[in-house]
Amino acid sequence: MAAVIPDAIVTESHEAAEIFMDRVDSSSVYWNASTRFSDGYRYGLGAEVGISTGKLHARGPVGLDGLCTYKWKLEGKGQVVADYASGARSFLHEELLDGE
Repeated sequence: MAAVIPDAIVTESHEAAEIFMDRVDSSSVYWNASTRFSDGYRYGLGAEVGISTGKLHARGPVGLDGLCTYKWKLEGKGQVVADYASGARSFLHEELLDGE
């Protein structure tokens, strides 16, 4: 299993965060949130999905689904994983519409 190494920026500058998040070549980029959120469960995909920063699966693309890649962008306000692990906060997984 690949190591989890997402890219993150901590800044009050919306402009700097947008530039960073759009230009960094990683599957997971965070703004003002803990990089410990990079886990498939936290993405709503199951525990072992989405934990690598590589954009393509190690076995290569298979069919249309295998050719599509995702870039996860998390915008936070200083959230940390410990709050969710302790139950102080809970995850809300919502289905995204195309284009969001």
